[in-house]
Amino acid sequence: MFKSLIVEKNGPVWRVVLNRPEVRNAHDLEMFKELVQAFTEVEDDPDCRCAILTGAGDMFSAGQDLRFTRSADAQAIDAYGRWNTQARQRIQRNFKPVIAAVNGPAIGGGCYLATACDLVVAVDTAFFQMPEIRAGNHAGGAFLFTIGRARSLELTLLGGRISAQRAEAWGLINRVVSAQDFEAAVDDYAQALAKLPPLALRYTKSACNLLLDSAGFSGHMEAGGPMQRYLGLTPDGREAKRAFVEKRDPVFTGAYPKVAE
Repeated sequence: MFKSLIVEKNGPVWRVVLNRPEVRNAHDLEMFKELVQAFTEVEDDPDCRCAILTGAGDMFSAGQDLRFTRSADAQAIDAYGRWNTQARQRIQRNFKPVIAAVNGPAIGGGCYLATACDLVVAVDTAFFQMPEIRAGNHAGGAFLFTIGRARSLELTLLGGRISAQRAEAWGLINRVVSAQDFEAAVDDYAQALAKLPPLALRYTKSACNLLLDSAGFSGHMEAGGPMQRYLGLTPDGREAKRAFVEKRDPVFTGAYPKVAE
């Protein structure tokens, strides 16, 4: 049923695995569509009490699959952006609690997917990074709602890595554990959630999302997507993708896209 995911239904706890290890679990349009489908099934199945989102191998997700977006036209980039937003919203607004089991680096959209989850457990060798700025794009300001303006801008303007330990100290994630204790820590959260009253969990999440929306979170999501899609079509956006594939440093000019006459 799924090409980009593995969905394991283990009683009340489901496990959704990003399964494109050959490209470090990078996202393409198909993966986002499948995430929406998988988490719709999580929500609709009365036997499922919570879900775990993780990555295959030793990588959570490298984010955007540049091989896909480099060759995509405007229509495909628009669809990619819309399904990206839908996938994250399907996780964040899911009736069931979702745990991110960050088994390795979470980069770009992978970082956003992890932090769309309700609880985040990371192995101590993981790191988090929002390198969109280096790809001629922007990472948005969603982290402003969790870690504040200064830290959000450090993460998104510079595009550098932050360790799992630093992410925990900032309040970006919940727990950092050793590889030896990683699975047990994730399971502790899952088993605890599975025993709690489902409707109370649902409406606790709803209350948190309502407060985020009143602070402008939904408006940010709606405004950020078109800006990202526009920047992806600029000369700098195209140049960054070419440079990545050609393994060279990009040369940015700040030029605007040419308008067809």
